[in-house]
Amino acid sequence: MSNRNWSGCLPISPFRERLRRWWLARLPLQDSCELTQRRIYLLPTRFGLLLLAVALAVWVGALNYQVSLAYALAFWIAGLTLVAVLMAYRQLAGLKLSAEPGGAVFAGETARFRLLLDNPQPLPRRLAVYPQGVAEAAQACALDGRASAVAELETPAPRRGWLELPLCVVESDAPFGLIRAWAVLRLRARLLVYPAPLPDAARGAKEGDDGEGGASQPGGDDFSHLDAYRYGDTPRQIAWKVLARRDTLASKRFAGESGAELKLIRWTDYGQDADVERRLSRMAWRVEQCERRRQHYRLCLPGAEIGPQPRQRELALGALALFGGRE
Repeated sequence: MSNRNWSGCLPISPFRERLRRWWLARLPLQDSCELTQRRIYLLPTRFGLLLLAVALAVWVGALNYQVSLAYALAFWIAGLTLVAVLMAYRQLAGLKLSAEPGGAVFAGETARFRLLLDNPQPLPRRLAVYPQGVAEAAQACALDGRASAVAELETPAPRRGWLELPLCVVESDAPFGLIRAWAVLRLRARLLVYPAPLPDAARGAKEGDDGEGGASQPGGDDFSHLDAYRYGDTPRQIAWKVLARRDTLASKRFAGESGAELKLIRWTDYGQDADVERRLSRMAWRVEQCERRRQHYRLCLPGAEIGPQPRQRELALGALALFGGRE
């Protein structure tokens, strides 16, 4: 988090930094938020401060030389600043916001959240949104009256587990650029971060060649489960009744179909590796390899097993992401 004040102008003291962190921690966690007077803060921008300094200098000159036009200019600048306060406040007042998570990502990638903005008033708005402390990633948004918009926020995902949406800043200095209005929000949204895949060349080669490295060969052509249709599936695999009822292509999976030997991805395959994160990353890589090769597999973790079933990839990688109670 940047060690600067809200206007981004001057460094702040450690006491003010602690006070700011305490205040941010007390913000309520909300599913949605409507910006009201209690949530919106206002400060002059650098240009606004410069203009106020000019107004003060003109006013002092007017006092010394009794120039009526100088008085008028000074008071005109002061009046413009007061109008800018009201106009900047109106850019945010009444705005409704909520958030949605994007898709799951692997550790080390960039996670994306969608910020939903709803303008219930006829007033057009111009504003920017960004994660707290990352002002350089600000995304400009223009909302027409009684319209909605979606802003995509990006944030790094350094570790596996649940990733919460960071604090968000909504700000505007429209229309004059003299006053900055902003609000800080804590919106409820999270997505899952999978372990970063780490190539396991020895086991991957065995599984890709001849089914060794923890494979079992179920016999027969017993029906296993329904799965989403994949390009290249044969007419025998298509679930025609499902297509007739739901107008959706689905494929049958059989336990003994050609090339469908069951691969076992087991926690015990790494008995000599004490690094839990490395184990999970290698198992995630093997899951991805099986998915890419369309191989049946079973993920075996202490206390849990995930076999062939719909959405197996998401379930398997999710189990690896949350292994050990990781939040």
